[in-house]
Amino acid sequence: HKGHWDDTYTFKVHPYACDYRGKYILSKSPKTWHGAKAACEEAGLHLAKIRNAEEVEEIKQAAVYFLGQADPAWGIWDKNNWIWTGGSDAATEGDWRWLDNTPVEDWNLPWRRKAGNDNAGRRGQHVLSISRWGEFDDSRWKKKRPFACQCPGS
Repeated sequence: HKGHWDDTYTFKVHPYACDYRGKYILSKSPKTWHGAKAACEEAGLHLAKIRNAEEVEEIKQAAVYFLGQADPAWGIWDKNNWIWTGGSDAATEGDWRWLDNTPVEDWNLPWRRKAGNDNAGRRGQHVLSISRWGEFDDSRWKKKRPFACQCPGS
């Protein structure tokens, strides 16, 4: 850079962003599910996998760390209360898979009551989001929400 400091990083992938010793990096920049997937991949990461109750707790803590405290005035379905993850049942309704095609294990996944995984046949509700309080929902991928990327090897 001809002797000048360049901190734009526009030319680098950022795997070292995971050096904070967590599993997840969250962005408060609202994106559609496909936009979130592309943003994670552009940074050398992938949309988050949440494989057990401990990881639910970890992503809840990461949400506070990266996104700040939730506003009590937000409604349940406010975009700021829901975070994109890498789960999808687009190939076969009800057969949830992570982006690497591994199954979303059934470990008593805490689905949102009266929403959750009962959206069969509703157009576009094929992607998995998690709330700030740890419930999952079968969501429409065109909604714009914050998203969680996962660090490599975690």
